[in-house]
Amino acid sequence: MSIASIIREKPEFEGQKDPNVQLVAASVGRSLDDKNRRIMETMKRVKSAYLPTSNDQISDIPFTRMKRAIAGMDQETFAASIFAESGVGKSTHVLQRLKDDAAFEPVPDGYGNFLHPVLYIEAPQKASVTDLGETMLQAMGYPIAGRKSENQIIKDVRRFLKRRGTRVVIIDEFQHVLDAPKIKGATHVADAIKNLLQGDRSWPIFIVLVGLPEIKDIQLRDPKDQMLRRVDDFPLVDLTLKDDGKMIAELILELVVNRAGLRMSEKVVVDFIERLMWGCHFRFGMVMKLIYHAIEDALENDDKVLNSQHWEEGYRRLVNGGYDADENVMAAGVDWRKIYRPINRKGAFGPLSPMSTK
Repeated sequence: MSIASIIREKPEFEGQKDPNVQLVAASVGRSLDDKNRRIMETMKRVKSAYLPTSNDQISDIPFTRMKRAIAGMDQETFAASIFAESGVGKSTHVLQRLKDDAAFEPVPDGYGNFLHPVLYIEAPQKASVTDLGETMLQAMGYPIAGRKSENQIIKDVRRFLKRRGTRVVIIDEFQHVLDAPKIKGATHVADAIKNLLQGDRSWPIFIVLVGLPEIKDIQLRDPKDQMLRRVDDFPLVDLTLKDDGKMIAELILELVVNRAGLRMSEKVVVDFIERLMWGCHFRFGMVMKLIYHAIEDALENDDKVLNSQHWEEGYRRLVNGGYDADENVMAAGVDWRKIYRPINRKGAFGPLSPMSTK
């Protein structure tokens, strides 16, 4: 099966239907010359491609279980946590799932309106129960009028979830809960989520928590261990050269040749695919960014062939590094495996670590 046959299109930018977003985009676009308009359109084609990986199979398990429970009108609910390090592509993965799954499409209610089976939000920074509740209400189209108590907000959330027809709540960037004030921190949020699961027996809610690996702490901080019995963990996995090297090579050809209209140089550095994956910490989202940067560099320089210089610049841009070849995985000599940069929880690369040659 070819890569092209399984690639899907990513969801459109959520804000593009906003009239103000459209006006600003049109205004800025008028300043672009023909070359940069072509680059813009080419990069849109390149970045719109979504390639399913083994992580799609992993997350399919909890979503399918939830769909069975909802379709069978099962009163018992549960939560699932989907987690991985920064740069694996968690958010892109979950949003693609919602786009492609017919079960989560709006449902006509017979009166000219729609029910929405799923609600997706991103947890705000240092998210408390009140912050999460207000974010959920705003995402449902019910903005907060004045400051309400935490209990009232939770009641409003339950009521509007039922009115909206929502059975599955997805909370992305859930690690922000761990940064909440200690007085009412992660343990308090765990209690609130447990109560949301148990709340209205006539309208049971399923919850999907998405974030960094430390979101498991939200369960460990529950003193009664009740969350431990109600949350199923689904850690996403990194790439491996053995299992995914061929797929990455085929993906590069698809994006470079078929989507960007470029040619691949016949001259590549030794262990090209392994270098690329190593430099990106074997994280799929990081690999995609490096590919984007390399393609864009070729387009900006009016090159028809994607060569080693573009890959070197792609890596330099990814890690925000310098131009020393000995610090660039895509340019260094035989000791390139000693080039290592840590990634923080926000997905930013740090300087070369002590294990490197520098």
